[in-house]
Amino acid sequence: MVPHALLVAFPLQGHINPMMQLAWKLVSHGFLVTFLNSDSNHNRILKANTPNSLHDNIRMISVPFEFPVMDTLEGIANGMEALGKDMGPSVIDRVVREINARNEENKLTCIIADAWMCFGLQSVATLHKIPLAAFHTALTSFFAIYYFSPSLVSLGILASDGTPKKDKTVKFHSSMPALHSGDLPWLWAGEYMFRKGIRMAEEVKHIKWVLFNSFLEIEVPLVETLSKEVGVYPIGPLIPPEFLHSRTSTKVLPSFWKNDTECLQWLDKHYAHSVIYISFGSITVLSEKQVEELAMGMEATRRPFLWLLRPDLMKGSEAILPADFLERVRDRGCIVSWAPQLEVLSHPSIACFVTHCGWNSVQESITIGVPMLCWPYFADQFLNRTYVIDVWKLGLPLNANSEGIIEKGEFVKGLEILLESEQGLEIREEARKLKIIAFWSHCFVSGLSLSCREGPCFVSFCLLCPTST
Repeated sequence: MVPHALLVAFPLQGHINPMMQLAWKLVSHGFLVTFLNSDSNHNRILKANTPNSLHDNIRMISVPFEFPVMDTLEGIANGMEALGKDMGPSVIDRVVREINARNEENKLTCIIADAWMCFGLQSVATLHKIPLAAFHTALTSFFAIYYFSPSLVSLGILASDGTPKKDKTVKFHSSMPALHSGDLPWLWAGEYMFRKGIRMAEEVKHIKWVLFNSFLEIEVPLVETLSKEVGVYPIGPLIPPEFLHSRTSTKVLPSFWKNDTECLQWLDKHYAHSVIYISFGSITVLSEKQVEELAMGMEATRRPFLWLLRPDLMKGSEAILPADFLERVRDRGCIVSWAPQLEVLSHPSIACFVTHCGWNSVQESITIGVPMLCWPYFADQFLNRTYVIDVWKLGLPLNANSEGIIEKGEFVKGLEILLESEQGLEIREEARKLKIIAFWSHCFVSGLSLSCREGPCFVSFCLLCPTST
């Protein structure tokens, strides 16, 4: 009998990708993995990827769910509540029963659920006599913000709805950098997400195994503090090991969009450290004015650039570029709708990354050693920017004007500093150093042993856990 894990993903690509990396890692240690997704994401992944994109021991299944439109505070709350119903404990219980009925010889031996999907799941795991682990796909600090928030409310630093009462910056713990009051991760979604995040932290606190897609060396004091109260296990960096050795991976991460691999051939034509890579992930939306300023900025740099321009990047319509822009930059610009990001970042021609600071993108940049220009959009991305710029010294900010627009000149200035100045040289050196640290951390946890360097490894936990009866 082989160990069999049910992985329950939060239905957004930024959560699905690291969960899939975890699936690959489990499979490499002899696991059978059943990967549960929503119908809509499951179908998008199957449509955009080839059948051999997954390992034979990763079985993709799905249940009916699709986020409703969440462009209002009420819509966000409704969407999260619908998720809790359509992919909640009763549904997971049914899924577990169905899997076990079909796999008499290989029943489930554990459940690993996204931290935001753990509400009520401990009772399901207990019912089926299998362990539950939570998987937090972001920085440990993102979890810590919600974990420590009740204390800040009690101290009068935060109001009960999560808004800062007086200070321009908020420090959640002595082991964490201060955050500007406008950068708190729930402000984009209001009080509902503040309270939901606190509930998530309280729920996860009581789960024995809390896995983090991070690595100890970048958050040592915080991990040591949290470990006294929560079962904190950083198991990152969760990227294919081939990319830590500067080799092309044979594994393809499922994507919501079809990758344009021709851009890799385009990169082959350029000198080392010469190309600017621009990508804002799978959710960010920009105004027409902002797209125009970015395009003009890239034109003004006179440097080669690869721009991942999703069809739905612009609010209300397909992305529209300035007139004749493509003609003017055709000798040095490559624009694609989606690209294999790890392969792009690890390409020797890449000089820097203009990023929305999603944690997957930041962690990939760290492990590959690419400096960043930071342009956060929402949620934990502002926290990630703070770490990139103020703590790890791996990048520079892009600052918006009074109307919230990052102007052409700001892009030009940021790129000149990052790629041509003494400060930029120092940033690139810090990126090189942290890349080495990430490499050795990955080597140490390659067996999914704990980054905190003590206790049994997570694989042992799964191998020893009993099957349901």
